[in-house]
Amino acid sequence: MQSAWDLEASGTYAEHIYTTPLERESLLRRWSQLKVDSSNKTMPDLDSAEKPALEEAAANEVEIDSKEQSDAPEGRANGVSNKAANGATPRKAGDGDEKIAEVLLPLRFPALAPHGPLAPARDQQGGREWAHMVDVNHEMTNFHELVPEMARTWPFELDTFQKQAVYHLEEGDSVFVAAHTSAGKTVVAEYAMALAAKHMTKTIYTSPIKALSNQKFRDFRNDFEDVGILTGDVQIRPEASCLIMTTEILRSMLYRGADVMRDVEFVVFDEVHYVNDSERGVVWEEVIIMLPEHVTLICLSATVPNTYEFASWIGRTKKKDIYVISTPKRPVPLEHYLWADKKVFKIVDANKQWIEKGWKDANDAMSGRDKLIAAEQKAKDKAERAKEKEDAAIAAGRGGRGGGRGQNGRGGQQQGGGNQRGGPQQRGRGQPATRGQGNIARTGRGGGRTTAAQDRNIWVHLVQHLRKEELLPCCIFVFSKKRCEENADALAKLDYCTATEKSTIHMILEKSLARLTPDDRQLPQILRMRELLGRGIAVHHGGLLPIVKECVEILFAKTLVKVLFATETFAMGLNLPTRTVVFSGFRKPDSKSFRDLLPGEYTQMAGRAGRRGLDTVGYVILVSPGQDEAPAPTRLKQMMLGNPTKLRSQFRLTYNMILNLLRVEALKIEEMIKRSFSENATQAALPEHEKQIKVLEADLANVKREPCSICDQDIEQCHQAGVEYEYLTRQLRLAVLATAGGRRMFQPKRLIAMKDPSGVRTAGVLLGEDARGGAAATFQVLEVVAKPKRERQDADSLPYLPRLRKHFAQLPQTEVELDLKVSMISLDDIEVLTGSLVQIDANAVLKKDTEAMAKAKAELLTVCFSWTSSTWDELDYGKSLKEISVRTLLDDRSEAADFAQSCACIDCPDFPKHYAMEHSVWLIQDNISTIRQLMSDKNLQLLPDYQQRLLVLQDLGFIDADSRVELKGKVACEIHSADELILTELILENVLADYEPEEIVALLSSFVFQEKTEWEPTMTPALSRGQAAIIKISERINEFQTMHQVWLSSEESDDFESKPRFGLVEVVYEWARGMPFSAITELTDVLEGTIVRVITRLNETCREVENAATIIGDPGLVAKMVRCQEMIKRDIIATTSLYM
Repeated sequence: MQSAWDLEASGTYAEHIYTTPLERESLLRRWSQLKVDSSNKTMPDLDSAEKPALEEAAANEVEIDSKEQSDAPEGRANGVSNKAANGATPRKAGDGDEKIAEVLLPLRFPALAPHGPLAPARDQQGGREWAHMVDVNHEMTNFHELVPEMARTWPFELDTFQKQAVYHLEEGDSVFVAAHTSAGKTVVAEYAMALAAKHMTKTIYTSPIKALSNQKFRDFRNDFEDVGILTGDVQIRPEASCLIMTTEILRSMLYRGADVMRDVEFVVFDEVHYVNDSERGVVWEEVIIMLPEHVTLICLSATVPNTYEFASWIGRTKKKDIYVISTPKRPVPLEHYLWADKKVFKIVDANKQWIEKGWKDANDAMSGRDKLIAAEQKAKDKAERAKEKEDAAIAAGRGGRGGGRGQNGRGGQQQGGGNQRGGPQQRGRGQPATRGQGNIARTGRGGGRTTAAQDRNIWVHLVQHLRKEELLPCCIFVFSKKRCEENADALAKLDYCTATEKSTIHMILEKSLARLTPDDRQLPQILRMRELLGRGIAVHHGGLLPIVKECVEILFAKTLVKVLFATETFAMGLNLPTRTVVFSGFRKPDSKSFRDLLPGEYTQMAGRAGRRGLDTVGYVILVSPGQDEAPAPTRLKQMMLGNPTKLRSQFRLTYNMILNLLRVEALKIEEMIKRSFSENATQAALPEHEKQIKVLEADLANVKREPCSICDQDIEQCHQAGVEYEYLTRQLRLAVLATAGGRRMFQPKRLIAMKDPSGVRTAGVLLGEDARGGAAATFQVLEVVAKPKRERQDADSLPYLPRLRKHFAQLPQTEVELDLKVSMISLDDIEVLTGSLVQIDANAVLKKDTEAMAKAKAELLTVCFSWTSSTWDELDYGKSLKEISVRTLLDDRSEAADFAQSCACIDCPDFPKHYAMEHSVWLIQDNISTIRQLMSDKNLQLLPDYQQRLLVLQDLGFIDADSRVELKGKVACEIHSADELILTELILENVLADYEPEEIVALLSSFVFQEKTEWEPTMTPALSRGQAAIIKISERINEFQTMHQVWLSSEESDDFESKPRFGLVEVVYEWARGMPFSAITELTDVLEGTIVRVITRLNETCREVENAATIIGDPGLVAKMVRCQEMIKRDIIATTSLYM
């Protein structure tokens, strides 16, 4: 540990002492108080000692405290206890009964109960270690001894990572399983369900998307009897022991304090890497923070680089040990290929090794260079054969005739030439018109964009190749819904199904579509889907009807779909592996431009290739349409072999979150922010900060000074004024440097007093400002260095004031004692700019000219004679600078200087020593204060945003001045699917009372529809009035947010005017009035699947408005909202999932 002296010299304190606004305010407050009443301030009685130092006893005490805080289980090594490591006797069956009994006890809102002080995670610095990495490279040979009675068994041998997870679940530990695609993460979730059933408790399984929830419901229902599902529009067996739901539903349950949570033993977070999602990632963090402490967490994720960091955050937040279990490699390795000129070229092998030759061959094929090389070789071979014939003819005595034809005729070597009629390639027409990639695109066509006709050729040839090589089924990822459809049309004349497969497809479709009305079965999308599926071809994207997507998924899982064109969403979680994955490109749209796929995105999609138990290797093929050369190796390596994206916090505050937490009052918003993953680094540093404070307090306790009758009177006030003087001096120089006239004051040859890096005061001459520039001004100086080098002394702590200069340590007095060097210093290193100029040749000195340095040394010896000389008087800033800011700083600084120099302590013979001791005490106290500030809630990154949002809520009447939730706030707590502020205002201003149910539901569609559309809806006068009312409320709320500087993310933005939110108003209006679905699709360019998704979510919004109307006691609005739900929840919108 550095002493306070060393820390000051190194600048550790300077950042906080001179730049922190809170400390600046505190300093000024103390300084003002000192000016008002300085006579009552006396030096505290302290024992005599020298400058503060770190006592070993203090460090030992900290270490003991750290060990006492830790309650980590002993004997854990590589994530396995001694019992596991040594193969000891497993625990008895009854050992967990007490824990189960605790789980079943009633809870008083456990989810939001304060957890007390956050338990710190230990990284490498100290404190409690919550996350433990498990080594899966060693077999668990004693697994069946450790877990003799498994809650569930499988007909296959578990992998090591699965055994480790099962063992830790049996031990009651939380686990974070980061495994490759198709490795078998679901086994861990299934075991948790079986274990909960054995313990007679509950398991909650959460997924990021409703489609995955539906699929898991079907899968788990086949293996477990008691399974239920809760999504926005479906509730099946909510009392079941295994509940499947989206993460948003679980969050709502926690905010409501649902009774079901008291029985929950396990919560499974599937696809937890979805925490990176900018819009919905915050939900995962909210739920993890609010879950009761008795719940065991099971996090299932794709492989990410920072699993330990994320697991440490979970462990510290929940005060639970969590074991990180990762798979070392994929169960089915992948090989990566480039498609070029109707062939594939391997560029990455199954061991993740780059194959340069494969890339070069693909590049040659795409550029047409391989054809030129082949043609040249053919011509060369032909010429050699002709030469052989000619030689043979000469040998036979017929050389003259043969030679003549070879020289001037049509034969011989000339036939192979590219400039003659007989050439094999050009036939006398110049250079060949090269084509790239087998008719994919003409040479010179850039940007990766192709026409539908060019794409048609690509996919016909590619799929034929895959069929010939027995690489079907395949999934072709396309980054556009429109291109998905166009590419499927390219295979219009191809059929990949046998008669038996066609019959099976027909029966599955008939059974599935029987849920629809006869009219809906004739929808164009349904008819098109049936025709494509009948030939083994399908598309999958967000614009499809939900029932169509599910039909495709079911048939694909049965390998009845041979060629699937899908968007990126198909890769999210759905357990649908395939033989081959094809990328239709490697650039995807991102906001307004295109970018390369990130390694994590590529891995997620490519990971669908390779079916465990069926394939020895998975094939991944990259197609680059419109290119006449292969993508650069660096880009391909980064995408295919680069590290996936780290898990990063997307935590942000929302009005709904703030109101819910204010309403329940069990968990402060500050505590929620503190526990978020975004504050992970800060909170992880808490134990180190606590340790630093203990050490500094030990230093402070050991600072000892001699009593002094002179200094005891006012040295504290003198020191406070001196610190204020130094602060104002720094501010003054910054202000001076910002003016044109002031900058000239920093001219070369200016004599300065400065501090060297160790804090020793010395002399220097400015040589010029650093030409490289930068955020902070730096200067080249000719620095005076004492020989031998002087150590820092007490007097070096004194401020540069005229009456104190007599105490300064003497500068070198002889040529032998004085040395010079050119240094680079910052503005803060300059103590004073004097009014003196030293006659040196600055340019020559910078070049280290011997003669110039000798002259400079002679000049500086004359000024080093005495600090009290007028040579060392400060430059008069007031003569040249008239700016108000400079004048104000000069006046404040003069006042501080006068006060410091009027103190009686200056006359003490030992004043420098006593001042240095006071300065050491102040430095330690100030550093303790700074560290405490870093640890306080006031340092939370999102705290200003919280305070600004509180002001908005107060101004709008959602909360009162004491942050108690008003009626408006209680209504807003019910709104989750729409903008809570605008919709609440709409309800409480009674705007909806003037409209019919079909008009209300049409207007509410603007809260859930946010996609692009080129169509302008036709609105009735009533709908136009409603639109204007919503926009007016939106603008008013935005004014309050702007006034209080609340900046919304793009996902949270509630700008109803600039965004096309009203694009489906007409569609929803006509649907509510009874128009058939086939007819409303003609009113817009929005795809059918999007329409169904919007209306389904709109039904949820209507239910929330109904709940809000119940709270405010408006039976009329309640009745209207019930009617709204009845009007829109019909026909294809009301069709249940095929997985149910």
